[in-house]
Amino acid sequence: MSDWITDYFADVDAMRLDAYVARHAEDAEIVFANNPPASGRDAIGGAIGGFWATISGLRHEVHNQWQLNDGNTAVVEATAHYTTHGGSTVPTPCVSVLDRNAEGQVTSLRVYIDLSQLVSTIQAESQESTPVP
Repeated sequence: MSDWITDYFADVDAMRLDAYVARHAEDAEIVFANNPPASGRDAIGGAIGGFWATISGLRHEVHNQWQLNDGNTAVVEATAHYTTHGGSTVPTPCVSVLDRNAEGQVTSLRVYIDLSQLVSTIQAESQESTPVP
C-alpha cells in the first residue's frame, strides 16, 4: 500500500479516533455501509466513534489496492476483521474508496460493506449476557 493509505488504515485499526479524524479535511464526507453521510470532522468523529464503541477491535487485511488521479484516489479491497466485546471475530469483505486533496487530507471516504453478520453477532452476544429472570 502507499504510505498515506498504510498510515490511514493504521489509525483505523488502532482505533485512534483523534488521529483518524485529523486525517480528514474540514469539509470531508464519509459514507460507511448503509449509514447516512457524515460531513465535517465533528460528524465523522461522532459516526466513527459511535461505531467503534460497539466493537473492541478491528484489523484490515488488504487484498488489492488501486490508485488513480496521480495517487490522490485509492480503491482498497480488504477483509475487515472485527472483534466484538464478547470476543468473537467477524471477518467481513469490504471495498473503500478514498479521495484526498493537495494537502494530503482525505476529502471523501466511501466504505462498501455488509455489516449484518457483525450486527447479528453483537446482538447474539448481548442476549447471551443478559440474565434471565
